[in-house]
Amino acid sequence: MRRLCLLALFALTACGGSDLVLPNEGQPASLAVVRGDLQNGTVGQPLPDSLVVRVTDRFGDPVPGAEVTWTADNGGTVDPATSLTDGAGRAATVRTLGSQAGTYTTRASVTGLEVDPAIFVTNALAAQLILATQPGSIATSGTPLDPQPVLQLADPAGNPIARGGVTVTVQIASGSGSLSGGTSATSDDNGRVAFAGLAVQGSAGLRTLIFAADGFASVISAPIALGVGAPASIELVTGDGQTVTVGSPLPIAPSVLVKDATGNGVAGVPVSFVITGGGGTVTGEDQVTGAAGTATVGSWTLGKAPGANTLEARISTGGVSGNPVVFHATGQPGPLSPEKSTVAAAPATIGASTGAAFSTITVTATDDFGNPLPNVQVAISATGAGNALVQPSGPTNDKGQAVGRFSSTSPGDHVVSATVNGSTAGRTATVKVTAGPPVASASSAEVGPGTAGAPTAVAVHLKDASGNPVSGAAAKVSIEVSGANSAGGTVTETGNGDYTFSYTPTRTGTDQVRVRVDGAEVPGSPFASVVSAGPADPGQTTADVPGLFSFSTTITVTAKDAQGNVLGRGGDAVVISSDATAPVTAADQGNGTYSAVFAPPSSFTTYSVTITINGVPIAGSPFTTQRFF
Repeated sequence: MRRLCLLALFALTACGGSDLVLPNEGQPASLAVVRGDLQNGTVGQPLPDSLVVRVTDRFGDPVPGAEVTWTADNGGTVDPATSLTDGAGRAATVRTLGSQAGTYTTRASVTGLEVDPAIFVTNALAAQLILATQPGSIATSGTPLDPQPVLQLADPAGNPIARGGVTVTVQIASGSGSLSGGTSATSDDNGRVAFAGLAVQGSAGLRTLIFAADGFASVISAPIALGVGAPASIELVTGDGQTVTVGSPLPIAPSVLVKDATGNGVAGVPVSFVITGGGGTVTGEDQVTGAAGTATVGSWTLGKAPGANTLEARISTGGVSGNPVVFHATGQPGPLSPEKSTVAAAPATIGASTGAAFSTITVTATDDFGNPLPNVQVAISATGAGNALVQPSGPTNDKGQAVGRFSSTSPGDHVVSATVNGSTAGRTATVKVTAGPPVASASSAEVGPGTAGAPTAVAVHLKDASGNPVSGAAAKVSIEVSGANSAGGTVTETGNGDYTFSYTPTRTGTDQVRVRVDGAEVPGSPFASVVSAGPADPGQTTADVPGLFSFSTTITVTAKDAQGNVLGRGGDAVVISSDATAPVTAADQGNGTYSAVFAPPSSFTTYSVTITINGVPIAGSPFTTQRFF
């Protein structure tokens, strides 16, 4: 601003204004009245208030050390007649009025300053107000002064004037604030003016009062030391309505102001700060109001859960308006904590499939305190082979959750993990994949040839739709044998999806073995099992030995197994002997029969014939026969 003014001055000089002489910075340029104008005074007496002027330079800044000359017109005196301005550019004098009532003027001028002097106008009166009783020198804001001021109407010599009905008013002469109660009073017949209920309201400090009445010179009281009253109200100052991360301290510590009835801050009042909602902690919870009446908590750290937090500032004094003061703050979730984010799987065990059986994977993104975080991008993955993953359809919801699916065709433990906003979640879930239910079309069976009297084994291999061996499913398998033999029953599990069944055929021929899984036949069912006769059993083997014969006879032996089945094959040793002939090995017919010609030497003779198979006599041996020719 000063540069602009200098430029303007230079422009004036360049335009021919060489005769213009301007004072320099810091030199007196103007003179103004500050205080003391238009007072009423008593003839021959000093005015109640000093006359004050202010000297400034051309920039409006105060000029200290300037000499001010004071001139009393129309009589009376000034003291001092000259005075120097102080650091604020102010100078003052005391005006004593002349002996005649009327108007007096006082001029103030600065040496070398070619401006009009400052003029003060004063009304000199032939009567005055005298403070018979000064107001109390110590007072409490808003509390009536004690004692109350009492004035007396008086002449210039100080003699009482007995006159009733004169109204005297009072105002604050110095200091801020206001008056309450009786701010005017009327004189009695003796000229005595007594105020009642007059009180000063304002901050602590010194005040003076000026009393005035028409036709009387005013009077100013002695200083009054004003103090504050008792606590009347408490109010919020700073720190309300803040929002920070949960578990964090507020940037602005809550503070309150305790005031008396007239609005002055009250010092020395204990204030307690107490958390009433949301958890968290405070430090410096017990405070005392300072000189300005304020108290501030040390710090307020919010709780760990998002949402509303409340803090109360309380004082123990009763009847205080606004007590307690409630502060509100909002905790919002903290930044994402991958380490605290979780992965959950439900159910934890599923059957192997291409998606028909699945585990729901729920990823919860949280902050360090476990608070859910919305709008976090999530991706899931899993260990092992044969996996199928359905990724979450979007970011986490208001509960901090994103949901996907996991399935696998490969049995075993699969560890499911997740990334949250690209970082690995600290917790994982394990899904156990078991084989699915057995499927007939994926299962198989083997049935070998049978032997009468010996167990025939049926091997069953159960698998699920993905080809995984299925354990624990014996109840799903049924076996039915028809044909030469009939049988049925349950299978026995041998492990790793393998099951066995056995039955013992008794008849030779072809058996039809049907293997069903959950009611459906496995591929190849029914299985043909050809049952062969068992080994030759002497007890079941028979021989055709006639009771009578002539000359010779052919003996036929039929080999049978233990179940009485004709062997239908050769290979066994059949020997026929008697008490009259040497042992003869019967001819093997290759079909389970053996034959030999028996021709004993003598007629009309009975013979004992012994037949053995594989060295053991057959059933009915020895046989008795007779040759009659």
